[in-house]
Amino acid sequence: MTISDPFVVAICYPTWWWAEPGAFDAAVAEVEALAPPDGGRVEVVIAPYEEDHERRAARGADPSADWTTSQPEVADETAAAFARMHAALAMDLPAGIAAMAPNLQLVQAFGAGADQFDSCNFADHNVKLVSSAGSNAVGIAEFAMGRVIEHYKQFADIRDMQRDEIWKPMFGSELAGQTVGLIGFGNICEAIAPRARAFDMRVVACRHSAKPGDTHPALDQLFPAAELHAMLAESDVVISAVPQTPETRGLMDTEAFAAMKAGSFFCNVGRGSLVDEDALVAALESDHLAGAALDVASSEPLPEGHPVWSAKNLSLSFHNAAVPAAMFGNVHRMFAENLRAFLRIG
Repeated sequence: MTISDPFVVAICYPTWWWAEPGAFDAAVAEVEALAPPDGGRVEVVIAPYEEDHERRAARGADPSADWTTSQPEVADETAAAFARMHAALAMDLPAGIAAMAPNLQLVQAFGAGADQFDSCNFADHNVKLVSSAGSNAVGIAEFAMGRVIEHYKQFADIRDMQRDEIWKPMFGSELAGQTVGLIGFGNICEAIAPRARAFDMRVVACRHSAKPGDTHPALDQLFPAAELHAMLAESDVVISAVPQTPETRGLMDTEAFAAMKAGSFFCNVGRGSLVDEDALVAALESDHLAGAALDVASSEPLPEGHPVWSAKNLSLSFHNAAVPAAMFGNVHRMFAENLRAFLRIG
């Protein structure tokens, strides 16, 4: 592989994800210090480009649509950087980036999800695409377990009683001995498993790639995708963290919630498209589920008056399970490692 001199790396993700100036400067310096083995240098350019979350999700859901006609205007400085870049670290890129960036060879998505780039048709232009999967796994795992603890220990009800100045003992339940079922077993669920084990919970998971009889050392049982409902039926807590794919869209529907154990708890920290929200609200209103927590929704921001806002025993957060301060360092470490491998250094 021939490496251009300079090899231009563009930082394209939104500036509000930048860490403190010192940390950002250090991350840039680390990338610029990568020297290709055949000589030359790496140059970092700043080329911010951002699309809103709703459009990002829509691009992932329908990559074959023409997204070039409605995308944000690209600033002249950013377009000039695109024209020179060979690699990019980006949350978003224009759908027509291949024409704007003829030298582009490598893109790392800033987040774990990368389906918004499907409409860029990178494979047709020999551009390698990698994600930052795992960069936020610990923070999101902690958030999910926090929701489970909040539910079992009735923290929300206790807080409300304090607000209303009601002194009445209220006792929660133990997590020990309960079964947590994980939908998916990527980086986030892999981080949830030992945290649940620390509370003496039984941990099982359903994984798309699992085959009957497969096992995993971090799990008490591993279910293949066809046995999702069987896993749901024996789980006291179900936590989902899966990407948006045709197979996962609407996976948690009326039948899936009916398959869950009566009185169980559901938490989704993956993609909002997984959940049929009407079915979830119905399962909560009927008391089939004792509670639920969503950090993601099918439409973000959630429209005013949507039933999820006021659903019974549902705790809602606003796609904020991540920890940006920790994520920044993790993403840039991954990016430096990927660049090192791409440039065949070391």
